[in-house]
Amino acid sequence: IHHLFAESVVMTSIDQTQAPLPGSVDMIESAPDIGRGMEFIEKARQIHKKYPLFDGHNDLPWAIRNGFDMKLSNIDLSKNQKDLKIDGIPWGCLHTDIPRLKEGGVGAQMWSVYAPCSISGPAAVQVTLEQIDLVYQLCDKYPETFQMAHSAAEVRSIFAKGMIPSICGIEGGHQIGGSLRALRMFHRLGVRYMTLTHNGGPGWADPAVNLDGSFAHEAPLGGLAPFGKEVVKEMNRLGMMVDISHVHEKTMLAALDCSRAPVIFSHSSTRALCAHPRDVPDDILTRLKTNGGVVMIVFLSKFVAGEFWVRGGKVGATIIEVADHIDHAVKVAGVDHVGIGGDFDGGSLFARGCEDVTCYVALTAELLYRGYTEEQLGKILGLNAIRVMEECEEVALKMKEEGELASEAHYGKELYETNIMKGVK
Repeated sequence: IHHLFAESVVMTSIDQTQAPLPGSVDMIESAPDIGRGMEFIEKARQIHKKYPLFDGHNDLPWAIRNGFDMKLSNIDLSKNQKDLKIDGIPWGCLHTDIPRLKEGGVGAQMWSVYAPCSISGPAAVQVTLEQIDLVYQLCDKYPETFQMAHSAAEVRSIFAKGMIPSICGIEGGHQIGGSLRALRMFHRLGVRYMTLTHNGGPGWADPAVNLDGSFAHEAPLGGLAPFGKEVVKEMNRLGMMVDISHVHEKTMLAALDCSRAPVIFSHSSTRALCAHPRDVPDDILTRLKTNGGVVMIVFLSKFVAGEFWVRGGKVGATIIEVADHIDHAVKVAGVDHVGIGGDFDGGSLFARGCEDVTCYVALTAELLYRGYTEEQLGKILGLNAIRVMEECEEVALKMKEEGELASEAHYGKELYETNIMKGVK
């Protein structure tokens, strides 16, 4: 509670002197009706059938761990779980299940295989392995819906079969336990992105938020320690996407400086519209043009409009403000560098109109209302994210051709040391 009030943020005013996007409307002041895009809902559904909505971040595996003892036998995701209260889930009920994924037009999903920074070292590696296993179990239990995807080509082909391609994303560099060997094995198991930090950080990269929830105003490492730069280089060599959501602004800059491949923000919004350190400043958005990366707009209200934003007499952001962030990111970074990363089952108080995974089609309808074309929407929904995957794979191939070998760097004490190796009897 202390940090909620001490570090509260507000949505900044939008500069009305700036020209709107072609075909768009004035954003907040003239948009009181969050359902105004419903006249475009059928067209939105058709667009989702044609282009994969590739969501950058969903925490369902962690919610299953907390609410169902990590046992899929305790839940039937083939049935709508809306409003079914579950002990162990702080916000009460799941945001995600198969009927609602289909209703929302989800075409591909990056599943977070998360462990908090309060779990570290070998324990964090074990929890990560268990979360990856849970994603595989999802695919095994519901093979008509989910299939693991290990490449951009597989994302495309699985979507074409009417299924949801699934990839794993590690949500914090601490989860590799300081070991690039662990990172490499996670990649072999299907992990295709890693967020460099979560709240608190891994010790080799500066986070945006401390472990206790307070904002990290300083970056004592200058963004990335030497090992952090090795992590980015090794991810480039493997073809893993470098995710810089959750990181300090200086870490964003450091990652952009040393990455040979495009980066992603798997679930962030724009700091120009919401002054939260988890969100992306305009100078970083501008650099995405050169880097080729993508910012995937998040739906959690505190990252969209701050803790105390009020609209229509109710506290919290709405689908209108989510679309405003998309507008701003498109204006600054370009339409080729924007995506969607809802963060469902990873928090509470989502923007109204974006309360669960059914919302994506409504958001597309809102963007159609603003004048976005089908081609632009195809990029934002998923083609940009797929392109980033492809380009990361290309960089990995190039580094292999250059003879780049696996890094032998390690953070902290080598885990495999034994008394025999150290000469101790």
